[in-house]
Amino acid sequence: MKNKWPQIEDFNVFLTVVRTGNFSAAAVELGLSNAYVTKRINILEDVLGVKLFHRNTRDIKLTSAGEEAKSQADELLRNTKNAIEQIQHVRNDVIGNLHISSSFGFGKNHLATPLSLFSRENPKLKIKLTLTDTKLDLIKEGIDLEIMVGEAFNDRYYAKKIADNRRILCAAPMYFNDRKRPETPEELTDHSCLFLQEKGQPFGLWQLSNGKNTQTIRVSGDLSSNSGEIIMQWALAGHGIAFRSQWDSRQYIENKQLIHLLPDYYEQASVWAIYPTKLDDSVKTRRCVDFLEAYFRNITF
Repeated sequence: MKNKWPQIEDFNVFLTVVRTGNFSAAAVELGLSNAYVTKRINILEDVLGVKLFHRNTRDIKLTSAGEEAKSQADELLRNTKNAIEQIQHVRNDVIGNLHISSSFGFGKNHLATPLSLFSRENPKLKIKLTLTDTKLDLIKEGIDLEIMVGEAFNDRYYAKKIADNRRILCAAPMYFNDRKRPETPEELTDHSCLFLQEKGQPFGLWQLSNGKNTQTIRVSGDLSSNSGEIIMQWALAGHGIAFRSQWDSRQYIENKQLIHLLPDYYEQASVWAIYPTKLDDSVKTRRCVDFLEAYFRNITF
């Protein structure tokens, strides 16, 4: 008797149901009908000879076989995509979908142009750019590449530095109308500091290095936000001292809207390409990382 093989696309439907949490949401994301999604899951269960979900009228839950299927399907789809890319690479085409994520600030200011250029060079590649200041699970969200600023990233992923960058201290001249400028890192404790709330990062602690030694300074202030753009607006309005990336603050320092404070002190915050699989396993991701590295090589932050 001839073996029945499940269709690769059915595994994609299955993983979409798992990620979205229900059949209806999966149907919307895939652009299919609820009935068709249900049909494909039923066929997949029939071919595999197992039940993948416990289902009731309110929600669904993976069975033990479903948990194993999820793990295997993730790897299967990843390997399938990589195999297709390697075959297509023979004709030097980059085809398929490339999902990229980055923060709102860096993405809006520094990724729109290079990705536009990269898209023109690779017209058969569909690029999706997701901007968020929330840490994402790249594998779960189906993200091929994250462009992030900073030195703290998940060691389960692969990473390559594509540009140098530092966080520096800055404030508007009006903030010092009735205050003395800090001359040492320790004097920051006497000032109102603007906090960027980042997931997983200690609140109210700034790491400052002069290239030889690193100090941890506990600072205080009344304004905080999870948006770097808001922090910069508050700094420009004279509310306090901000600790912002060079790429975000340089233009304001050059036009005298901000003052660069304690210029010998900084925190290294390079620009990194983060990806869940090795670059050698993904032609499209490797092409994009190489392109961005070359592009940012000529950019001064």
